[in-house]
Amino acid sequence: MEGGFSFKGVHSSTFGVYETPESRVLLPKKRRTLIEIPGRSEAFIQEDGGYNSRVESISCSYSPRTGELLQRQVRLIAGWLSGVGELTFDYEPEMHYNAFLSSAPPTTKQMAMQYATFELEFTCNHPFAYETAQQLQFANVSSGEPITITTDGTISTPIRLIIKNTGSTPIQNLIITQKFIEN
Repeated sequence: MEGGFSFKGVHSSTFGVYETPESRVLLPKKRRTLIEIPGRSEAFIQEDGGYNSRVESISCSYSPRTGELLQRQVRLIAGWLSGVGELTFDYEPEMHYNAFLSSAPPTTKQMAMQYATFELEFTCNHPFAYETAQQLQFANVSSGEPITITTDGTISTPIRLIIKNTGSTPIQNLIITQKFIEN
């Protein structure tokens, strides 16, 4: 089953690149250091609460579109994959990673055939998937009536909440409560 991905707001199919979905790790590796105790058969585990960068390898295939010059298309792909941007997989469109390509994109020699397969390796310096911005509207909210907004995740990460009053009544007594999934 082939799918695709979007990087910096452009879908891979724009360039004739398709992804073969593979399994992904849900959590990045937690930073831990073992401190050996001389003369004992044990060690202390030291954690700083942080996580290592996530590296996502993507198996891709490429098929040039009719009438397009292969060398030009390869250069366009290389330009698209340069820089840092949001990486979104088709199978999880509501989530994205802040990522950059950490391996060189394929060259013309690798794509000399009319069809080629290759690996792309993205590094997600912020190792967690972020929920893609969503806009929720609540009409006729009464004073004192709670509104629950749920975001799903695997780790405590901050959210950005923008409240916009589209009515003529001022917002008063606003209370925001934050809850996380606990280990």
